[in-house]
Amino acid sequence: MNTTDTAPEQALEWHRAGKGAALATVVETWGSAPRRVGAQLVVSGEGEMQGSVSGGCVEGAVVLEAMDALETGHPVMLEYGVSDGDAFAVGLACGGTIRVYVEPVGSAMAEDILDNLVAARAARTPIAYEVNVKTGQRRLTSNGHTQRFARDRSGFEDDAQTFVAIHNPPLRLAVVGAVHIAQALVPMARIAGYDPFVIDPREAFGSHAR
Repeated sequence: MNTTDTAPEQALEWHRAGKGAALATVVETWGSAPRRVGAQLVVSGEGEMQGSVSGGCVEGAVVLEAMDALETGHPVMLEYGVSDGDAFAVGLACGGTIRVYVEPVGSAMAEDILDNLVAARAARTPIAYEVNVKTGQRRLTSNGHTQRFARDRSGFEDDAQTFVAIHNPPLRLAVVGAVHIAQALVPMARIAGYDPFVIDPREAFGSHAR
């Protein structure tokens, strides 16, 4: 799997490197939200960031909150929207509201849970990450959530406390012919969330160099 959606993998790498890492996840949206529920941003203790929770609108504010969460070790729920006095200051002026849940790795999200999540993603095994934002209980499961897996839809359960993040393997995209068009198409497909592979028996075209 080689896509741009690698926030969990980057979080585990930064955490194990001793930099610290916090995962910020979009858990609810209203109106015109730039990113869908389940979108993630990972922030290191050094201020590095990867991913997005709002297409660039509120990332700066989320990074600061994530670094504070790394200092305290506690998760935090953030909300941004046009109804807030700071809406234009943080950049979310598109008419929507989003809630973002920030979890420091190690103190809030256990390293072994993140490790198992990354392993499942690498094995292309569909898995759900459940977190109760009130009690802090967390687990990974492959059972249940049939409709969520089928629709690839993360979100809160009926109790309004248990958030379920669905991690399905990316859809595969077969590109037949390793021609010049494929050289541009494959990177774009990865950005769009696909897992592309190229089919071409001609060694001059289907080479690793190309």
